[in-house]
Amino acid sequence: MQKQIEKVIENDYLSGSHSALNWGTVTDEVDADTMGLACPVTRRVVIISPTPSRVHELTRTLSDSCFDVMVFHRWENSGSGAISADLYIFDMISSAGSTDIEQAKSRINENNSHVPAIFLVREEMLALGMKEWTEEELLIWPMRPQEGLYHVERVIRSSASRPVAPAADDAQHRIVFKDLWIDRKKMTVYRGQRRIDLTKTEYDLLQMLVESEGGVLSREQLMSEIWGTQFFGGSNVVDVHVKSLRKKIGDNASAPQYIATVRGVGYRLAD
Repeated sequence: MQKQIEKVIENDYLSGSHSALNWGTVTDEVDADTMGLACPVTRRVVIISPTPSRVHELTRTLSDSCFDVMVFHRWENSGSGAISADLYIFDMISSAGSTDIEQAKSRINENNSHVPAIFLVREEMLALGMKEWTEEELLIWPMRPQEGLYHVERVIRSSASRPVAPAADDAQHRIVFKDLWIDRKKMTVYRGQRRIDLTKTEYDLLQMLVESEGGVLSREQLMSEIWGTQFFGGSNVVDVHVKSLRKKIGDNASAPQYIATVRGVGYRLAD
């Protein structure tokens, strides 16, 4: 089966007759039942490369590792831009510099802006002003296919744990802290893509802490704002609810990721 796949790939690249190559489709035609057993879950990678032959080994490695890989010579909103994907890989190996990366990023329309991207670059390009792209995933080419596979899986896994970007018209109603985000309009809380069910009191506590932007909130402040001035219970009621909140968001009081205790005072966001 592997030899058949390699032969199909080789013919497609050498002929240059395809502007898009769907390896998921190829493998299905070769042995659909076998691939169904080997790849119960597949993810889709879209590669945009003006010279697909140079990413041939990476494409084959990804395909063999249960990725549906589609290769396009150029980005087109009617083609590659309309396809759902888990990751984009832009071949910038022949690029003149960082301006081309900006242009590549601008081609990703709003519907695909949440999809992570990897940019393949030459090592010498980093000395030509591309260090400014510290927030981008830049991979030095050439690289071993298995190294490329590792980074593809890492970026997809990392992206899955990030908060979903809110729609532009809803952004004003949402606040974000690390991988937590709060929709104040709907009074809902998410960690990454998973919704967390909180009580009204827990929700109010978390919202106050996030909106404080790291400032310390005393137990008295929290009690006054959430329970009201007519509440005569002890301040330990705050501690009880913070403990419950921490448990639900997956925090640890001894090594806090979200809520830090300020001894003798109250709480603040963790660093």
